[in-house]
Amino acid sequence: MPCYAAPQSRTPAAAERLVVAIVSQTFFYVPLWLGLQRGAFRRAGIELEIVQLGHGSQVEPLLAGEIHVAIATPESVLQNVATGGPLRLVAGNTGKLAHSLIARPQLDSIEALRGGRIGILNHREGTFFQVRAMLARHGLHYPHDYSVIETGGVPARHRALLDGSIDAGLQSVPWSYQAEDEGLRNLGDIIDYIPHWQFVSVNASLTWAQRNADLLQRFLAVLLASTEALYAQREEAAEVASRQLPTRRDYALRAWDYYTGSNALTRDMSVSGAGLGTVLEVQRSNGLLDAQASMRVEDYQAPEFLAAARRYF
Repeated sequence: MPCYAAPQSRTPAAAERLVVAIVSQTFFYVPLWLGLQRGAFRRAGIELEIVQLGHGSQVEPLLAGEIHVAIATPESVLQNVATGGPLRLVAGNTGKLAHSLIARPQLDSIEALRGGRIGILNHREGTFFQVRAMLARHGLHYPHDYSVIETGGVPARHRALLDGSIDAGLQSVPWSYQAEDEGLRNLGDIIDYIPHWQFVSVNASLTWAQRNADLLQRFLAVLLASTEALYAQREEAAEVASRQLPTRRDYALRAWDYYTGSNALTRDMSVSGAGLGTVLEVQRSNGLLDAQASMRVEDYQAPEFLAAARRYF
């Protein structure tokens, strides 16, 4: 495994502003927060601003230049590319699903969710299609057998489970650990149903990226180095996670063990070809990609910026 160090030798005279969108406070973003805590972005000449999307779209703000990079699910990027748009996946982040289906305590099986309310991010990406596939294996089909409610990301779904406004939802590590300790019920891991899925990617407009290639490459280089630091520094990474999520330190340590042990948080920031292929298939089968849309995963990516970031040092 290459050892990445954040770039310091080619920084501009003044820091350049870079607006990065995240979906919610989850472990996937620990490399981003770790880079901030260590001052690595500033040393690379980047003034980083982080905004949170919740269940809002990344597409419009990326196209308008309101955000420059989104570390988010890839589905809406695929949809944009299929219609001739400029959005692309420039790197990977979370290349495997790390979620469990968490339900209210009285629901002791997936079959018991018939007539229930399931929390999702939104209707066009992420957890909506995953939970549909999981429940369908147990004879429950949307929309006849259950309803869905857009809650936003994992922390919001956790609150919705606790207050009873939803009956179940997919929760990522370490929120699934916390949920079980708070009396909620784990009905199974999604990876047992969908082994390959590119869950989170680093997304940008190709138009913006080509105009700002050096800035994007420096950002990716810092993120590479920070991901490597996460793998190398269990205690520091857990401290960042426990503060930012927030969650208990023991949950954060267990999450570190899970994500690094499984490479769910992709160490080299590559995009999973098999995982992205699954997402493409699901999007097309659900009518969100035209039947004539390319099924070549390469057509939805711009890997040259990550390749340049790896050569940056």
